[in-house]
Amino acid sequence: MKPVPVLLSVTCLFLLFAGCSKNEESGRHILKKGLRGKILYSSCATTAVQVLNKEIGTDWTSCQDRKVYEHVIDAIIVNRNGIASQVEFNFNIVEDEQNFRCDMLDCNPPTLATIVITGD
Repeated sequence: MKPVPVLLSVTCLFLLFAGCSKNEESGRHILKKGLRGKILYSSCATTAVQVLNKEIGTDWTSCQDRKVYEHVIDAIIVNRNGIASQVEFNFNIVEDEQNFRCDMLDCNPPTLATIVITGD
């Protein structure tokens, strides 16, 4: 067996497997995958997202209706694309991203996360 075809085959296999093992979403490292949630409240200072399928986040009291919700995070949504409040969606938590928000007192959930929506 000639060494050139073998070396070429091994190199191609390495590149194929290395390309399939990435754990990134939109160029960001994924911290938690396969989450489902809905937006409870949104302003220029906060976006309160309730995590529906995992125990992530904290209890949060809404400033609007004074209801207490479980498993809520203050989300920086990378690709919101017009998703309305109370609509369920799938998402991943990714590495934090520098993001500027308006300077407004609001009832932010204490847990902050950057998320990428992955589907309906």
